[in-house]
Amino acid sequence: MIPTASAVMDFIHRDLKRALKRLYHPPLIEIAHWWRGQLAHPCFIGVTGSAGKTTTKDLLRATLAQCFRSVSSSDSNNQLYAIARTLLTVSPRTQFCIQELGLDQPNGFSPMLALLRPQVGVVTNIGKDHLKSFRSRVAIAAEKGRLIEQLPASGLAVLNADDPHVIAMAQRTQARVVTFGLADAADYRAEVLQTRWPARLSLNISHGAESARIDTRLYGAHHAVNVLAAVAAANALGATFGDAIKAIGAYEPMLGRLSLQPTQRGVTFVRDDWKAPVWSLDCVWQFMRDACASRKIAVIGTLSDYPGNSRATYRRAVIAALASADFVLLVGEQGPRRAARWRDLKPGCLHGVATVRAAADWLDTFVQSGDLVLLKGSIGADHLARIALSMDQSVGCWRQRCPRQIFCDHCGLLRRPSTT
Repeated sequence: MIPTASAVMDFIHRDLKRALKRLYHPPLIEIAHWWRGQLAHPCFIGVTGSAGKTTTKDLLRATLAQCFRSVSSSDSNNQLYAIARTLLTVSPRTQFCIQELGLDQPNGFSPMLALLRPQVGVVTNIGKDHLKSFRSRVAIAAEKGRLIEQLPASGLAVLNADDPHVIAMAQRTQARVVTFGLADAADYRAEVLQTRWPARLSLNISHGAESARIDTRLYGAHHAVNVLAAVAAANALGATFGDAIKAIGAYEPMLGRLSLQPTQRGVTFVRDDWKAPVWSLDCVWQFMRDACASRKIAVIGTLSDYPGNSRATYRRAVIAALASADFVLLVGEQGPRRAARWRDLKPGCLHGVATVRAAADWLDTFVQSGDLVLLKGSIGADHLARIALSMDQSVGCWRQRCPRQIFCDHCGLLRRPSTT
């Protein structure tokens, strides 16, 4: 088969990016190492976890910024080069620098921690992301726990008391430990007051004799962990509950993390299309189960980070989705076959299509005003956002495979015709 022009250009683009990284990444990282050594006064905060770290980082930055000069890493940029870029935005007058720390392979934290040298560490949870590389949650926790282990004795560890893998990290540090969670033993505790869509998450947070209600703009009960982590860290560092109420109440959910996208047709899309590790699916099924809508439709793309057989994994996901939504649409090469094989699970409610374009076409004729549609997939494999975007605008790019790790909303190729 002769490759198309767009396929050739994608190959050249990827090769060029790799060459440029080899050219300019090392010098910039070296400069950042030197600059970090000059910064004696700012407090550096590392935020990690298998889920929620980007939202937690943004909520913490928003809260601290109410009364302190603060900077943070952008979006979900959490690797070594991203840390270097963040450090070069820090001035001697900066009081707090918050950096998200990601992990995709064993020993990946060593160079990042050596560059950032954080005095504060925040850990949200330990899941099964990158299970193929680490083999177990214990191994993942051991690596992420290095953030807490290397904190100075004068530092601060902020840990999730509800996660046994996280709270065990308290034994690995001489730093002061502050805990958060729904458990009574946590230093910062939360009671979820409201979470059923179309309502947004509201919770009551208490610490000692102090308590406050926080009405967020987030969707889903699982975001309570992120809010708690941010409040606990910010309060321990000098921000007040009042600062948190103001900052968190104004924060909009990140794109692709249970973010809302209404359409002119009265159909509401809930986009959770950044990543889809199997261990985290229960959160979105709970959201759909609790949501109040005339009809609920779950669109499932590519799942990730699961052990064993893919057929059994997708079947379990379909069973859970059918228990939470009125209709389920499987998208991918195996979508039609799986839907036909499992159609008896809930007759007339399970459908399958091979491509994202076919999914958009199917939904275009099926949805009606008042429907709630969940998009659950992996950004690098599916780009399900095109389904929602096509409801209100012309979409030209219907590539089945796209290497770009960005949302289609921000891609200049969105309206350019392409199917390969």
